[in-house]
Formats: sequence, C-alpha cells, structure tokens
Amino acid sequence: MSRILFRNANLLDGDNPSRPNATIVVEGERITEVSSGAVTPRAGDNVVDLQGMTLMPGMVSGHYHAAYSIGGEHKAGMDAPATKQAVWAISNVQKALRAGYTSVVGAGTFHDIDGRLAEAIDAGLVTGPRLIPSSRALSPKVTEDEPAEGVPWLKCWGPDDFRDATIREIERGARIVKLFAAAGHAMRSCREMTFEELKAASDAAHERGARTRAHVCGTAQVMKCIEAGVDIIDHADWMDDDVIDALIATNKFVLPSMYTPWLSSADPSLDGAEYYDAEDFEYMRAKVPVANARGVKFVPGDDYGFFDMAPHGDYSKELACYVEQVGISPLDAIRWATKFGGEMTGIPDLGTIEAGKLADMVIVDGDPSVDIRILQDQARIIAVIKGGEVVSGALPVTQRAMAAE
Repeated sequence: MSRILFRNANLLDGDNPSRPNATIVVEGERITEVSSGAVTPRAGDNVVDLQGMTLMPGMVSGHYHAAYSIGGEHKAGMDAPATKQAVWAISNVQKALRAGYTSVVGAGTFHDIDGRLAEAIDAGLVTGPRLIPSSRALSPKVTEDEPAEGVPWLKCWGPDDFRDATIREIERGARIVKLFAAAGHAMRSCREMTFEELKAASDAAHERGARTRAHVCGTAQVMKCIEAGVDIIDHADWMDDDVIDALIATNKFVLPSMYTPWLSSADPSLDGAEYYDAEDFEYMRAKVPVANARGVKFVPGDDYGFFDMAPHGDYSKELACYVEQVGISPLDAIRWATKFGGEMTGIPDLGTIEAGKLADMVIVDGDPSVDIRILQDQARIIAVIKGGEVVSGALPVTQRAMAAE
C-alpha cells in the first residue's frame, strides 16, 4: 500500500503548540508516523510538500442539528416534509465537511434523519463527516394527557415513558438520546425532568451502548443530570464551582454554545435574540475561562440552522467568539474542537495527529493558533482528509517517489 508523506508541515496536533518542519506519514486510513524531521520516502510513496502550511486534526462540531434549516438563506420549517428536511440535512453536513469539520455529533433531529443520514455516509452513498446520530429530543410533558408525538420533540411523562421512548429512538438509529432536562438557554419554558426520568433514560441508553445528552441550565439542574448519569451536558449555564468539580470528576463533556448568546447580546434586533438573556451570557463569559483552566472538557457546537443569525457553515465563527469574547486562547479553542471533540464522538483514535490515529486532518493556509479567524475563510481550507482520503479541496502538488531518496 502506497503512503502519503506530508513534508514541511506546520503541525498543530490538537494538543500542543504548533511545530514547524514536521513530517506526517499516512498509510491507508491511519497515521503511521509523526516526525520532527525528514522521513525517507519509499518507492511509490506520494510526497506532499506543504511548504509551511498547517496540518491539523479534523474538527468536531459537538452540538449539531443536521436537519435544522429553519433559519438562514434557505428555509425548511419544522413542518416541512421529511424528504425535504433530509435533503437539506445532506447539504448542511457537507458544508461542515468543507469547513474542516470531519465529525459532527447530533444534538437533536427531525424524524429519524440523523440515523438514516449516518447510515448513508458510512455506506459511502453520501459524502459527509462522521455523524454520531441523535434522537428526536425527548421533552417532559407538563400534564400526563398532553399529546406525545410531535416535530421535532417527543413528549414523555414519567420514568417508564422516558425509558420506552429512549429505546424506540435507539431502534430508529440514534446513538445519542437528547433530553430537554430544564429550561434556559433559548428555551423559555420546559417542565424540569425529575431525577428518576433522567436516570431511566440514561440507564436505558447505556444498556444499549448509546449515550444521553441534556439541554440543561441552573446549578442544581446540571448537578442532577450529572448524578443521573447523563453523558453530555449542553450549555450548563449558571454552573458554579461545585458543578465544575463534578464535571471534572465524572469526565463529562460540556457544550457551552455561547456563539448565539453573544450575537444576541451584541445585537438584540437579530432573529432569535429575544430568546437569550445578556445576564446569562455575561455570567458564562466570566465562568467558562475558570472552568477551562481547571480542566473541564469543553467542545464547540451551537444551534446552527435554527435562527437566521447562525446559518449552517458559520461553525468556525464560534471558535473566534470563544477567543475574542470569552478569553479562551486560540490553542485551547482548537483543542476543544479537535482533541476533546474527537473524544466526545466515542470513535477511538480521533482528535489528534499521532501515530496510530485515524487520518482525519485539515490542511490550512496559515496558523489558526496565531489567528483563529483563518478557519472562517473557506479559501484557506486547502484540503480536508477523512480516513486518509481527500473529501474536500485538493492536496498541494504531489510528487511520487520513484526510489528511496
């Protein structure tokens, strides 16, 4: 099997500061060698001279609604036919891939679009990032006689109902079950889920090799989700030091999703801005850097496609928000999107550039750890590589080695 040698790379491995003049060897779908110097090519190897361009891991959007096209230039409302929503979902995930996001983690879908789309991508029928499919969002009923079926939510009442719904959604293809555990962060009203309901859903998911994630805000509410075994915490607004301790002790992933709240705070006239509170954003602006410094595993991802202010494709603007508005270093923001994001997918060997890891990588013209805004410029995303294959863009000029140099 021929190899690809990437020479003269500015290596941004997902965890450490960038290193110039690195060589990375890819064979098949995996990285086989990472060297700080030259590597002698074998006959038949493809040699790519990056001439100082950055080679970094493929990024992960960890709170991803593939089927959401409610906002943005092209709209498919929640009541649109499932086939139309599915077509837009294909377009959306391909936008993520072109932007350098080789994996996306579902955070709620319409119908069973995530599950079917993930199958199509895995089968090679559709080009797209690795998609960890989500369920429809399971939301607590306010009264027991409230209708259960809806788009996009599935309403539940009591632990047994949540358990049954979790099992059904997993059977429909979900690998992550979304729970609306408490109001806050753009959700103005929601009956708070009980501990028993949260635990029933999480236990049912874990018994079937799946996970749960919860939309939750509030100190006590986040702590309840942690104690009930929820795997992924969406937002965690108003977390305090005790919550931070618990997040670290239980190795939870947290998706603060601060991009749309920041946009709303900066311009209250934007579509959807009325759902967010400036006080909430200011609290998290102060708290997230503290939690980050202490070791909470944050991952980027927001409600792209739900409001006009955050269309699909704008994913890397969120990274700039964390750097410029929240005070996170560019290297940490990149770590969130690569190392921590890769771990959060649940797929082994993603997230960093190391020997033995899957070759999900992005070639970037420039160093995002110096200027995070580079990642927003599509023209500077030179090539996106997934499992050793170029899936977007093109490699710089490749030379085939005829014999050992």
